[in-house]
Amino acid sequence: MTWLIVAGIVVGLGIGLLASELRPGPPDLGTALERLHQEPVRLTSTRRLEPPSPFDTLGARLVGVQGSWLPRSELALIGRSPARFMGHKLMFALMGLLIPPVIVLASALIGESFPVTLPVVGSLLLAALLWFVPDGIVRGEAKEARVEYLHGVAAYLELVALERAADCGPAEALSRAALVGRGTVFRRIADALDRATLDRRPPWDGLDALAAELALTPLQDVADIMRISGTDGASVYRTLRARAHNLRSELLAEELAKANVDSERMVAPGTALVTLMTVLVGFPAVYQIFQGG
Repeated sequence: MTWLIVAGIVVGLGIGLLASELRPGPPDLGTALERLHQEPVRLTSTRRLEPPSPFDTLGARLVGVQGSWLPRSELALIGRSPARFMGHKLMFALMGLLIPPVIVLASALIGESFPVTLPVVGSLLLAALLWFVPDGIVRGEAKEARVEYLHGVAAYLELVALERAADCGPAEALSRAALVGRGTVFRRIADALDRATLDRRPPWDGLDALAAELALTPLQDVADIMRISGTDGASVYRTLRARAHNLRSELLAEELAKANVDSERMVAPGTALVTLMTVLVGFPAVYQIFQGG
């Protein structure tokens, strides 16, 4: 019985460690209040560097392994390092390796016996299955982050158009528009423009690099439009407004399609519930009829 309790404690600690690694950390209150009262200057990333965990260190070694595949654009969208991603995959795989032996050990303590091959095969299969769980988690988080980025890019397009309408130059319009927003999208754009300035390159080259890193086509469109304005001096106000309008229309269409899918999914549970209620209400009467007959 003592070993059964110890096995349960070990499993509980493993689940608690997994939950603590996947749960996002609480925001720093001091930094948040400081952002609310600061002057409208160019913002840089406020993310604090966390000390790497042992899984991060091992994950960093796995990043360069030949044949390892990384969803780099998805990781860039959610701001997660490849080392942390590989560390999560390693942690899930180790959990898969340990769970079957712990279950077999607990069963042996209560008198049940299993073949030796069962925990070995079960550990390998479960480890291989859990190895791909972080991929699904990252894919889901990146899907939500992509929608947020696209909304931010649509707002950025409108702001750049307004700056161009106020007779700002192409480079100045991109920089001034990036200073207006306080979200993650605007911070990433401002950082990309800063890097391009430090490298003595045009600002639209910085947007090109950021669009390639995040795999965002609308941001690439901003860079292409402003490149035309910067090199040929073309008026791009209407083009920027039209691209922003099209992007918002695309996002609205996706939201409507998602709402329709959710509505269709509710049809089956609603129909099943109505059928169940009809059977519950009508069964006594039908039973009485047959019994009376």
